[in-house]
Amino acid sequence: MTTKEIVLQVIDAFDNNDVDKILDLFADDVIWTMKGSNLTISNGKDEVEKFLSGMEDVKVVSSTYDHLIVDGNKAAVDGFIQCKNKNSEEINMHYADFYELENDRVKILTSYIVDKKD
Repeated sequence: MTTKEIVLQVIDAFDNNDVDKILDLFADDVIWTMKGSNLTISNGKDEVEKFLSGMEDVKVVSSTYDHLIVDGNKAAVDGFIQCKNKNSEEINMHYADFYELENDRVKILTSYIVDKKD
């Protein structure tokens, strides 16, 4: 599978709240840093699973990406995502994600998320 195909599968898994698929696409020792929130998941897939299970009340309504740039085992994607929480309140965010793959798995993910201002 190509880097582009893997990243598109990750995006699709996040869009569909498919935690099992996300974990399948991540390396066992994945490091996920969310800039702006001072959150770094550095203990691998178990910690990612715990984090995502805490997000069960947030569902993706729609997601688009504007750019997907691939260079070997690295990729960058940016776009816009709309979610709703358990109270049906909308959460609208712009995002940019930077991926580094190793052995066809996401080894490092760095995410920048900015709330949309009305």
